[in-house]
Amino acid sequence: MQRLKRFALKRPFLFGLVLIVIYSLLSTLAFPVKYLFPETGPGDLLGDALAKMIIFLIFLWGLFRFGWLKASGFTSLGKIRIWGVVFIVLIYLIVVEVYAYTGDLSYTIENPSLASATLLDHLGTGLVEETMFRGFVLVAMVVAWGDTKSGQVRAILLSSAFFGVMHLFNLFVRPAGIVLVQAIVVSLPGILYAALTLTARSIWPAILIHWLTNAAVNIKLIGVPNFEETLSMWLIFAAGFIPLVVYSFLLIRKLPEPLNYGDLLIESS
Repeated sequence: MQRLKRFALKRPFLFGLVLIVIYSLLSTLAFPVKYLFPETGPGDLLGDALAKMIIFLIFLWGLFRFGWLKASGFTSLGKIRIWGVVFIVLIYLIVVEVYAYTGDLSYTIENPSLASATLLDHLGTGLVEETMFRGFVLVAMVVAWGDTKSGQVRAILLSSAFFGVMHLFNLFVRPAGIVLVQAIVVSLPGILYAALTLTARSIWPAILIHWLTNAAVNIKLIGVPNFEETLSMWLIFAAGFIPLVVYSFLLIRKLPEPLNYGDLLIESS
C-alpha cells in the first residue's frame, strides 16, 4: 500500500488513470451483489447502491492506509459559514439541473419506493466518486503541485478532468456524441467540488451537493416516460453552471499559497 501511495505522490496524473481502472475492476467484482435484490426497478437500484457502498468502503480503507483521511477532508465537516454557501449552491444547482433535463421546474414524486431507492443509489455515487476524485486524486495533485497558485489551478482542473473522463464509461449504453459532451460538461461540477473541498478542508460539502443534485433530477425523471439525453440538455446545464464556475475560481483565488498539505499526510503502516 505504501508503494502505491508513493506512486500517487510522485505520478499523480498516472495515479488518476490507475484509480479509474481500479474502480472499473471493483465495479465488476461487486456486480454480483445486485442479485441479492429482486429484479425490479427498486431492487436493481438497491443492488447498485450496495455495490457502490462496498466500493466506497474499500476506497475509504485505502485512504486510511494512505494516512489521508484528514487530508482528504473526511474527518472534518468544515466551518459553519461554508454550509450556508453549500445550501445556496445546492438549491441553485437543483433548479438548473431539473430545468436542463426536463425543461420545466414542476416536481412530483410519482413512485415513493423507486424514489427512495434512487436516493440511496445516488448517495453511493456521491460517496464513491468524491472519494476517488477529491479524496485521492485531488490530494495527490495538490501535494505534488499546490505550492503555487498555478499548481493549485492545475491540480483542480486535472482532477476535475478525470471526473469527466470516468463518464466515458457511458459510451457502452449511450450515443457517443452525447457522452463526449457529457464528459466535458460534468468536469465543471468537478471544479466546484474541488474548490469547496480545498476551501472547507472537508469533503462533505462536495459529497452532499453531488448526491442531492443527482438524486433530485433522477427522482423527477421517474415521472418522465421514455426520457432520452440530448445535446441541448447538456448545453443548457453548462450555461447555467457558468456562475458557479466563476464562484469556484473566486474560492481558488483565496486559497493560501502554499496549501501546506504535508502536515496532514500522516504515514500509516
